[in-house]
Amino acid sequence: MKRVPRLLLALTGIGAAGALLAGPPAPPAARVAEPLQRPAIASVHARRQVLLDVARAGERLVVVGERGIVLLSDDSGATWRQGKVPVSVTLTAVRFVNAKTGWAVGHYGAVLRTDDAGESWTLQLDGVKAAELALAAAKAAVAKAPADDPKASALLAEAERLVADGPDKPFLDLWFESETAGFVLGAYNLILRTEDGGKSWIPWMDRVENPKVLHLYALRPANGALYIAGEQGLLLKSTDAGQSFRKIDSPYAGSFFSLLPLPTGEVLVAGLRGNVWVLETTGQWRKVEPAPPVNVTSSLLGAEGKVYLTNFAGQVWVSEDGARSVHPIPVPALPPLTRFLPLPDGYLALTLQGLMKLPPAGSRAAAPPADHAGGVR
Repeated sequence: MKRVPRLLLALTGIGAAGALLAGPPAPPAARVAEPLQRPAIASVHARRQVLLDVARAGERLVVVGERGIVLLSDDSGATWRQGKVPVSVTLTAVRFVNAKTGWAVGHYGAVLRTDDAGESWTLQLDGVKAAELALAAAKAAVAKAPADDPKASALLAEAERLVADGPDKPFLDLWFESETAGFVLGAYNLILRTEDGGKSWIPWMDRVENPKVLHLYALRPANGALYIAGEQGLLLKSTDAGQSFRKIDSPYAGSFFSLLPLPTGEVLVAGLRGNVWVLETTGQWRKVEPAPPVNVTSSLLGAEGKVYLTNFAGQVWVSEDGARSVHPIPVPALPPLTRFLPLPDGYLALTLQGLMKLPPAGSRAAAPPADHAGGVR
């Protein structure tokens, strides 16, 4: 198969796919659905696993990672426990719309919902069902289109490949505007929408201007529009509440892994080789410097308009001037970072080697890797 190597190569530098590097090789096709049927195992070493995203559910911190790990903390990261997850696939992203309701997405096309702030999760969608939905939608589009319509034919061919490949496509991000409406998106232009809280899903691939079927890494609202950042410099914008996404000019031909709306109405995108750019409200692009030439894995808006960036060299950079320049935060030597979160008493760092609680910037004392305290507690 020619598709998988391109996915592995494209995801090498981003946190959302860290488990592709650290985890075991994919199982044979006959066993590919097993992780979707096997609950995540409770482990005292959970905090030393590949952890890929963090979100707030009210005051609670919810962290997700490989093998279906969900970690919960109600004391600003001092102690952690595992949530109950019905699958053991790597989870790549998590978002909450309120203090109780949220979703997580991951490998094998998994989409999970929680209504108790991450204590327990329900599987709402998987890669097999997503492919079946895509094929049904593509066949319907072909039936309605003129004979030999190239767009409809391409959509059908891609849907047939999804079914033939099996559930091997990861979802890499999600965005929900409410408890009922939202998107999940990921590899090879895979994007679906729900308008009933995840009870049903609508393939959205035909509404995205992505003829090369490039990976979709991030989706966020900004300044009355929706933006998607993707592979090979792909940038898309929707001005009709997500009904359609059209390409916009990109300042860089490499992949963008992170997308961040700024309070000014501007949009920051970041990705390969330290490329960080801001789309100004005038429509012009501004390069943010001097970020090092290392793949940026995440971006975050903190207090007082500060913008934090993490990279694969284990560095954290911050902008305090409206994303015009960045400078490094003095933190201990870290493994490759996937996410970073400022806390009232320091920072939470997610890495390819687990979770770490860091002291405030400038402090000489460095917290040890989280599992040194005896695992999840």
